[in-house]
Amino acid sequence: MHRWVPAAVAAALLLTTACSGSEAADAPPVLDPGAPGDTASPASQDQIDAADADVRHNEADVEYVLKMIEHHAQALEMTDMVEDRVERESVEKIAGRIAAAQEPEIEAMETWLDDNVYGPAEGNPNYADQCGLTAWRNGDGAGHHGGGDCPIDIDHTDMPGMVAQEDLDELEAAEGDGFDRLFVELMTSHHEGAIEMAQDATVDGKHPDVLRMADDVVAEQSADIERMELALED
Repeated sequence: MHRWVPAAVAAALLLTTACSGSEAADAPPVLDPGAPGDTASPASQDQIDAADADVRHNEADVEYVLKMIEHHAQALEMTDMVEDRVERESVEKIAGRIAAAQEPEIEAMETWLDDNVYGPAEGNPNYADQCGLTAWRNGDGAGHHGGGDCPIDIDHTDMPGMVAQEDLDELEAAEGDGFDRLFVELMTSHHEGAIEMAQDATVDGKHPDVLRMADDVVAEQSADIERMELALED
């Protein structure tokens, strides 16, 4: 029996088949519905390849998402310190905006990884082991590039804008005006690093969802920086 699926799903089917090592002949043919009123016919390999190219991610996409999850997590660590230490209401509001934006962004990025990286890999244990994805998901360390669309080695220590542990300790020990000023200084630098990473992703990335998320980071965090420039004037 033939079946018809949209182009995006066809591409996903092709990727799943490639990851599982199944022969293409074993899978039901993907049908091209054609124009309205036309009879569906088997899609050509060129059509399938074009659809696949439109939706598949590349290494830059995965590297960006993995790194930005960690980057956002540190920002949330900093915003968690605000309530008991802050003096200015303006700084507290900015911290609240940052937390409200970045918590759902982390969830969205984790969902993207599940749908586009971990899910296909879990369908093929050999592929998962080759990519190092099993270790990633279990929190056992970075993965290693092994071919296909597997991510490259991830080193969170070299991400732009990441705050050193001694600076986090200083922020945690600060209160009042000193806390406000240090928070703004560190978070501004942290945001500038995130913007740099996001801008690189818009150039090197491929998946439309990742490009959209990167654009959102640039817009949101640029606005936060402008707010922080004014926050200490209160």
